[in-house]
Amino acid sequence: MSQKKQQAQEEAMVRDALRIGPQADRRQFFVSAAAFGAAAAAPSLAQAQAAAPAAPPRKVLIKDDSRLLNIGATVRSGNYWNFSTYMTPVEEFYVRNHYPTPLPEARPVLDPRNWKLKVHGNAVERAVEIGYEDLLKMPSRTVIATMECHGNGRSLFWEQQEMKDVAGGNWVLGAIGQAEWQIVPISHILGLVGLKRDAKSALFWSGVDGNDMGRPMPVSELTSRGDDIGVCFRMNGNALTADHGAPVRLVVPGWGGTASIKWLTEIRIDSHQHWCRLNTRGETYIGPAYAAPAIAPNDEFIGGITAADVKGPMVTWMPIKTLITVPLVLEKSPSVPANYPLKRGEWPMMSAGRQLVRGYAWAPQYGIREVEYRVDGGPWQRAHIQGPNLGRYTWVRFDFHWDARPGDHVIETRGIDMAGNTQPETVPFNLLGMANGAVPKFKIRVV
Repeated sequence: MSQKKQQAQEEAMVRDALRIGPQADRRQFFVSAAAFGAAAAAPSLAQAQAAAPAAPPRKVLIKDDSRLLNIGATVRSGNYWNFSTYMTPVEEFYVRNHYPTPLPEARPVLDPRNWKLKVHGNAVERAVEIGYEDLLKMPSRTVIATMECHGNGRSLFWEQQEMKDVAGGNWVLGAIGQAEWQIVPISHILGLVGLKRDAKSALFWSGVDGNDMGRPMPVSELTSRGDDIGVCFRMNGNALTADHGAPVRLVVPGWGGTASIKWLTEIRIDSHQHWCRLNTRGETYIGPAYAAPAIAPNDEFIGGITAADVKGPMVTWMPIKTLITVPLVLEKSPSVPANYPLKRGEWPMMSAGRQLVRGYAWAPQYGIREVEYRVDGGPWQRAHIQGPNLGRYTWVRFDFHWDARPGDHVIETRGIDMAGNTQPETVPFNLLGMANGAVPKFKIRVV
């Protein structure tokens, strides 16, 4: 089967799965601030392969998603209102795929025995090819870091900033998780190939799940964080799972998850800029507040992308964010996930009395220094930060006591990073709903 035909079939499968939608609409009511219950997620979506009626169905995602929120065919969010651990179990870690999860049966290159990473380009001294066993023998380290989808918090544009024209899926706030990533530092890979002085852009490419799946990164970012960015082969101490990029992916701590390309097969380092789908038509800031990047005469356009597609800057660092483990009220969003624990417009309920409210905060560029909260527009107060606080790339857990009185209330939270930056009240419009780091407002009904 040709690559083009196979991809067309996979895209059709995704459309079919989206049309089928989740199989259940289960709800759970909330009675305390300590633990807001989890709704059972819909069964995994599957679509029978069209070629042979007797063939077994192929899952769009592989993992059991009963502990996740069903956002779409290839998209699952963490149930953040149930978060309690410092490290996120893989079973509860969000998934953002653009196509069905590729498996070695259909993509033999993903079998560790066959996997190769080609590192080449006009700005390296020598090209190399790395096998899976070669990678395992290289110097490695672990990095504890959050990973977050660019679209996490998109709901705040609709719910709290009245921006109806924002497009994209309703992640709410759960497209975030923290893991221990075992990586071969990119500094070691760059040492193998040798950088030329004119090295400008590194294109990290998969091409396994879809033929447009890759994203560039400035070489300057790789050289400045060479020991933190890396080629990853383990997550939380175990080999990567299929949905999370097995056998090998890139991990770029602090940047949005799209930079951490899954099913990595190629790194091309060139003296010119690369433009592809994931830094033009997708995963970029497009709006009046954002200027389009400059295009140089020798830039390379990939996969049908043209200069006209370059409309805004690529999303890189994720902003300061905070949340409490309370499901956000969804009143104005274009959709509500079928297995979300609240109906449209419904408020979570809490018992009156002294309550311990818990939450998470992260600031990937500099790390969290303080977390503040306020109730019903009152004065900002400092929350208690639990240990550990491992800095820069990691989140912290925080809590505060609240004497909850009967009635409707709004709790807001904000983080302050180590550089003194404070989470803002609002953020500028961007068409794709990227990286909303505005102060979230949590509505709670106390009874």
